[in-house]
Amino acid sequence: MLKALMPVAVYPIGEARFDIKGVTLQLGAIAFEATRLVLIQILLNLNPIHTLYYVAPCYLVFLFMPWMIVEFPLLKQTSSFHFDYFIFGTNLLCAFALNLAVFLIVGKTSALTMNVAGVVKDWILIA
Repeated sequence: MLKALMPVAVYPIGEARFDIKGVTLQLGAIAFEATRLVLIQILLNLNPIHTLYYVAPCYLVFLFMPWMIVEFPLLKQTSSFHFDYFIFGTNLLCAFALNLAVFLIVGKTSALTMNVAGVVKDWILIA
């Protein structure tokens, strides 16, 4: 994990407008992502469906609660918000398939392969 944090820590040395908050956020994001991948690899001694069974409630809590506190009140004030079950359901299925694919890839290969695939995915998105 230290090797992953090193480029971010060294990069801002030549930066004209160095911002410690940005570097701290980036270092935190890398540390949490590395921790998440290691924990997923430990969980993947189980079946990927069982892993999703244990991880999905955490995803729900850590994504739904901030959405209710931060985004939902603003959404209610500024727009005519109505809940569309079809769009929500298709997004739900896509998120389930994505998480299942991540667990299968990490389970069959390693967390490092998933991390490298994520970098390649970012390159494709940028291109």
